[in-house]
Amino acid sequence: MVAIAITLLAIELPVPEGNTVHLLWLQVRHNDGHYAAFLISFVAIAAAWSSHHDLFRYVKRTDARLRSLNMAWLLTIVITPFATRLLTASGHPTLDTHALRFGFYALIQLLESVAQFAMLKHMTARGQAPDAPRPVVNAMGWQTWIPMAAFGLSIPFFFVTTYAWVFWFAVPLVVGRLRHRGHRSSGQSRPPGTPAA
Repeated sequence: MVAIAITLLAIELPVPEGNTVHLLWLQVRHNDGHYAAFLISFVAIAAAWSSHHDLFRYVKRTDARLRSLNMAWLLTIVITPFATRLLTASGHPTLDTHALRFGFYALIQLLESVAQFAMLKHMTARGQAPDAPRPVVNAMGWQTWIPMAAFGLSIPFFFVTTYAWVFWFAVPLVVGRLRHRGHRSSGQSRPPGTPAA
């Protein structure tokens, strides 16, 4: 399913036309929004698939709730190509229609992360991944919280500015920096010779 969703993203890409390099380049620049949307969605789907793979690597058994949550996660993946096309729909939208297009895309990505977080919580609460190391579980939690914050925060701001998509990139960068700084400072605060936790 994930591979199909990524393939659908590529199929929708406009093919530049022209008899000269200059004309081809003009076509590429004219469709740069389509290519940017493709890259954003490719990264979003690839990151979601990677987290999903890490999540289920330790699963020993499943139940109806976990399967339902997994189907909800798959729905968000399958609908991402449609949401991507909304980002690049033709015309000159008003701020409200722009907010609806980009807000819908952000909502789909938010729901994808919520589904992963719900699966993680369900697995750990029911003991369905007993061999999953605690640091791995914590890392998976961060992998869901960061996109939830990035896409969730952007949704209301799209009704104020067309640049709310900056949250999609800024939040992961800021959180990554803060976490890295926190790990460094905790490492420096340990007495010499003390192993990391």
